[in-house]
Amino acid sequence: MMNISAIRADFPQLAREVVGRPIVYFDNAATSLKPTPVLGAMEGYYRTYCANIHRGKHLLSEEASAAYEASRETVAKFINAKSVETIFVRGATEGIGLVAAGLSLKANENVVGTVLEHHSNILPWRGYCAYRGAPLTPDGLPDLEAAEALIDEHTRAITITMCSNVTGVIVEVEPWARMAHQNGLPLLVDAAQCGAHLKLDVEKMDCDFLVLSGHKMFGPTGSGILYGKRERLESLRPPTLGGGTVNRVYADYSFDLRDLPWRLEAGTPDIAAVIGLAAAVEYIEELGLDQIEARTQELSDSLAAHLGNLPGIQPCSPAPGIKRTSLVSFALENEKLSSDYITRLLSDTYGIMVRGGHHCAHPLHEYLKIKSGTVRASLQFYNTEEEIDYFSHALSNVLNLVAVGGRVGI
Repeated sequence: MMNISAIRADFPQLAREVVGRPIVYFDNAATSLKPTPVLGAMEGYYRTYCANIHRGKHLLSEEASAAYEASRETVAKFINAKSVETIFVRGATEGIGLVAAGLSLKANENVVGTVLEHHSNILPWRGYCAYRGAPLTPDGLPDLEAAEALIDEHTRAITITMCSNVTGVIVEVEPWARMAHQNGLPLLVDAAQCGAHLKLDVEKMDCDFLVLSGHKMFGPTGSGILYGKRERLESLRPPTLGGGTVNRVYADYSFDLRDLPWRLEAGTPDIAAVIGLAAAVEYIEELGLDQIEARTQELSDSLAAHLGNLPGIQPCSPAPGIKRTSLVSFALENEKLSSDYITRLLSDTYGIMVRGGHHCAHPLHEYLKIKSGTVRASLQFYNTEEEIDYFSHALSNVLNLVAVGGRVGI
């Protein structure tokens, strides 16, 4: 049983007040809040052993290098990977871009994905080749058979999100891995929305690549990982070369690449962010992902029930019974109302932080025939039933008063 009061005390930002009230932070799908152990781990690096890694032989450099590589072990274990298969990147976007660049894609080739994807799982591919997006089934899941029908002799990879940042639908990865491998193709999984909610086991998934963003799982911004099967990572052309990626540069300027994982980590990384990411993983493991998943599912069901009773909105969710994560997006039935405007009113009048817009998923909103974007409320285990009740009341008040041109008040 989670002690929510004690857990909330780990997150200093929850004590902040806006309009005389503690903030309600319902924007966790964009970035989660950071607990004190993460802040302390990063400050500890900067205060006590700040130095560059993998180059110096003095004490501080060796301490920093050891902490960095220990962080790799921690994160790799978290997803059931080997450390050699775990590449540190700035986030999911950079991880996908590294794979897209490393595959040396050509303009006449293509990658098959779905309309469910975040822009970060479309644009890195689109920068090199064609992108083919499979539609959704009526229950809101990506259509596996339709995706397979898009494969041809020029297809180089399959890519799929494990969890939509708009509808919240959770995709079972294993069938997609089987389909990809039956067609001789690698599968990349965008798990950016999953690291703080679901247990991840790359061996069980049998995916070839997987990306995570640390800032969505209580870690710092500028942290993330790219997992890849060793043979897949070794086949990538390093898109960036420089310090740390080579063993030696010769007089004729030829060079020998380092082994994995370092050949794919050019330059000085954000060392403190990596150490903070490992602290975030340890925080998650201490709480227990089973408890986290149960808690967030309970909150998500409550939020969906509250919103289902409000007039004037249309929830953007998968069909009942389909597994989803703890976010609910909704369109405004009054097309004259902007999702950004409603979001700002909730923020400035009630201290409620939600997200409005297209959430870096324009193709999905177009597919769903939603022009003006959606309002998204995304929860974490530190949120409460009281906050959900308050949000539901505030949203109802805002919608009613704006609809009649009245004044919004507390």
